[in-house]
Amino acid sequence: MATHLLTLKKNREFSLLKGHPWVFREALATPLPDLLMGDEARIATHKGTEIGCGYVDPDSPILIRMVEGTPGTPLRPRLAAAVRRAVALRRSLFPGEETTAYRLVNGEGDGLPGLIIDRYADALSMQLYSLGLERYLDDLVGLLRELLPEVRWIWRRNQVKKAAATAGLLFGHDLPAKIRFREAGLAFQTDLPHGQKTGFFLDQRENRQLVRRVARGRRVANVCGYTGGFTVAAIAGGAARTVTIDSAKPALAEAVANLDLNGFAGPAHTMRVTDMFEFLAAPGEEFDLIVLDPPSLARSQADVPQALRAYHKLNLEALRRLPAGGLLFTASCTGHVHRDAFLEMLGQAAARARRPVRLLAETHHAPDHPVTLAHPEGRYLKGFLLEVGA
Repeated sequence: MATHLLTLKKNREFSLLKGHPWVFREALATPLPDLLMGDEARIATHKGTEIGCGYVDPDSPILIRMVEGTPGTPLRPRLAAAVRRAVALRRSLFPGEETTAYRLVNGEGDGLPGLIIDRYADALSMQLYSLGLERYLDDLVGLLRELLPEVRWIWRRNQVKKAAATAGLLFGHDLPAKIRFREAGLAFQTDLPHGQKTGFFLDQRENRQLVRRVARGRRVANVCGYTGGFTVAAIAGGAARTVTIDSAKPALAEAVANLDLNGFAGPAHTMRVTDMFEFLAAPGEEFDLIVLDPPSLARSQADVPQALRAYHKLNLEALRRLPAGGLLFTASCTGHVHRDAFLEMLGQAAARARRPVRLLAETHHAPDHPVTLAHPEGRYLKGFLLEVGA
């Protein structure tokens, strides 16, 4: 493996010195040497002071992704040390069997840009967001098997084009069609090959428990309910009635299965295949708690105005459906829509609905989804629990 010493242009090192992990091609002094996928790159300021190292991805606008580590440490030991730190943190966060599914490695937030690993009981689901990590894949799998000998399967999902290998098992045999796990004492199952993200929205764990705490006696609509995580939490919290809404019939079939696992199935808890806008705009049914967790609505900064209009419409209709004292938990996983813009949109929706609205809680990622302070791009999830006044 080739190792290159690359020099930054003058005044281009400030974000990196603060700990930002991305080096763009235009930040580097030219001419550049021939850089191959996965090569190790040591980065120096324009004065020649080495400030870190990472791996090369010539196909990406982010040419170098910096891996956290002690100055002077080569790339492979950095990768191993960062994985060990990430695993140790999760062991401290989830010491028992109450919760057996969590994010094991959160990319940039764990000093391992381009790498996502989620754990579901005895299985790991791994995603590579950069081809530059392909060269180190065998090392990573070997280390995970050493650190987590109880893991029976390691599944790889493809997130980048031109990947050398297709999605499939990196370790283990006969992966079950469904992997069962626990979250805050509740039972769930997931389909690793076909589920969204790595199989389940683990980043909403703390928010599901927030909904669980406020659901007692309430009539709950879980809009964009996917496989019913919020619904299961609401029923566990004593919800009187629930409706789970999603446009994908297979997702709702999984939601039914998750209710069954907990003994929650029954006529008071129904599923409905329908569009989120159509459901919220339809008159009739009354709810005391609406959970609004739509998919990402902006793939780039150019999509933000359109995304905010969609969020405004959804939240406006939700606020109109709620009685005085009703609750709305609304979330955005759209990283391009920043927290302040989302909160301002909520204020505009409340004003248009002519309803007084109070902010009861503001939430972020679960603690197994750390975000380094130098990488604000990692702060994508935001949630707000609102109470509607008279």
